[in-house]
Amino acid sequence: MIIIGEKLNGAIPAVAEAIARRDGEWIKDMARKEAEAGADFIDLCAPVESGELETLHWMIELVQSVTDVPISIDSPSTEILAKACQYCKSPGLFNSVSMESKRQIDRILQLMQKHPGWEVIAMLCDDRGIPRCAAERLQVFKNIVKKADDYGIEQSRIHIDTVTQAAALLDPECEDGPGVAAVTKVIKTIRARCPRIHITSAISNISYGLPARRYMNYSFAALALFHGLDSAILDPLDAGMLAVISASEKLLALPETKRKEIAEAARDKRLAEMELPLPEGKLTPGEAEKYAKLAATILSMKVLNTDAKTMAPDRNDGARTGIIYGTAALLGLDEYCMEYIRAYKAGWFSNTIA
Repeated sequence: MIIIGEKLNGAIPAVAEAIARRDGEWIKDMARKEAEAGADFIDLCAPVESGELETLHWMIELVQSVTDVPISIDSPSTEILAKACQYCKSPGLFNSVSMESKRQIDRILQLMQKHPGWEVIAMLCDDRGIPRCAAERLQVFKNIVKKADDYGIEQSRIHIDTVTQAAALLDPECEDGPGVAAVTKVIKTIRARCPRIHITSAISNISYGLPARRYMNYSFAALALFHGLDSAILDPLDAGMLAVISASEKLLALPETKRKEIAEAARDKRLAEMELPLPEGKLTPGEAEKYAKLAATILSMKVLNTDAKTMAPDRNDGARTGIIYGTAALLGLDEYCMEYIRAYKAGWFSNTIA
């Protein structure tokens, strides 16, 4: 998984405050932490009222003074992206373009043509907005790939953002199916058609407006991995997220018969009997086992298409219960996440994954 660290986005209040104070030491400290946590890119976003380019220049210089991790320049303005890239010592990532006229995808692709190391995030939207169904998003994808081909841009330099929307707002009557069916269908189709292209997502968008957001985030990351996601914008300081991703990758690498055996054990609450592949990272043995079981539970529900009731949630195991309700909502088995919210309010799981 390619990790794009999201901790230096000015939309986050603490980052906005550091930018306003011009607190360079705070910015550098966060960049160090993201680099040490294993981020492949460090995303920098400066949504200020004025002086966006100057602010990005300041942030880029600070980050580059403490780490060699490539920069992801994050701006809705193609003009800003094109100008800010000159401040980077090494090629990074443009975040982002789309088929919207105002995003001027051609200008960024021209820059990539001149500077071969640069990569780009391309969002699946156009002047109509975010397409409602998978077929329309895939048409936007087709248009993006054609544009890239016209400029001779290798598909391995493109990260397709399928545009993740809040689970609580997903339409249960969507023609692709309820839950995240439209997004996962897009991921699966793109992966089959273009195996060299990267597929990315801003993971935490899925849990916007919900309590105990990590359960939903972890569940979505694992489900997206199942279908072919290989890049993500996320918090690299969330060791649990990285552990669930690592454990999911290892589980998905197992033979199908073994995966089904583990899935049935997860459904029947027999994971203690199974020898699960453990995630990488600085984890205690107990933590590694916990996150391996959570990843197995998420993938079990996908493989067996089981609902929350079948998984027998237990208020004495809040982590497993939160994951069960989160996954059920994403699989479309809980319209508008109402069961998830009710279980949280009833105290079946909390904000802390313990």
